[in-house]
Amino acid sequence: MADLISIIDADPDLGELLSASELERARREAVTRERRLPVGEWQALEAIEPNVHHRGFLVIDGLIAREVEVLGRRAVELIGAGDVLRPWGWDPSGSHVQAEVGWKVLEPTRLAVLDAGLVARMSPFPGLGLELFARGTRRAHFLAVVLAIAHHQRVDDRLILTLWHLADRWGKVSAQGVIVPMPLPHQRLADIVGAHRPSVTTAMGELVRSGRIRRREDGTWLLLGPPPEGLGDARLIAAMS
Repeated sequence: MADLISIIDADPDLGELLSASELERARREAVTRERRLPVGEWQALEAIEPNVHHRGFLVIDGLIAREVEVLGRRAVELIGAGDVLRPWGWDPSGSHVQAEVGWKVLEPTRLAVLDAGLVARMSPFPGLGLELFARGTRRAHFLAVVLAIAHHQRVDDRLILTLWHLADRWGKVSAQGVIVPMPLPHQRLADIVGAHRPSVTTAMGELVRSGRIRRREDGTWLLLGPPPEGLGDARLIAAMS
């Protein structure tokens, strides 16, 4: 399915970069096509549109997992609202390590198409292009933190740090604690933190018994109490206090 949408309406944070006089004009000009992805496997290579000089996508809402497998071990990157991606950008000739890359839509997802026409229409508003470029840098930073967390020796440390790291990006504060509102079964957590699923199941049980996390009825996780010392988004901490 394809509909037209203004990226200003799709991502209100982009509108905050513009002056009041620019905002309405940008809303009219920065229009592109919207793609909708159902839950399940996504054949991302089929999404490229060479005739329109396709640059990639801006995620409007939803959740996608990029799965990279090397010699039977898998790493998972979670991609959500506000992220920019080029899912066909993997270069198999860039490394001697053979990797298999797959994409899975975890929640119904909407994407805004970033093509040459949109880039041209955004040219009077250079701040928009700079912000979209910065979104790629943010993804790289987010992945670097995930990599650093994976170097912690204890699996329970990796898990609690990962959950708080995800909460910094997607967490919602409730009266009981901070909700990490995404489907994270034990196997997916194992792929994220670089551990085997049985070890993750054991460690998650210990975290539940210690009162640091709780599984909600919808399968999402609730973080209880303050984040680990030296960690935590000021936004979440302020909302909890």
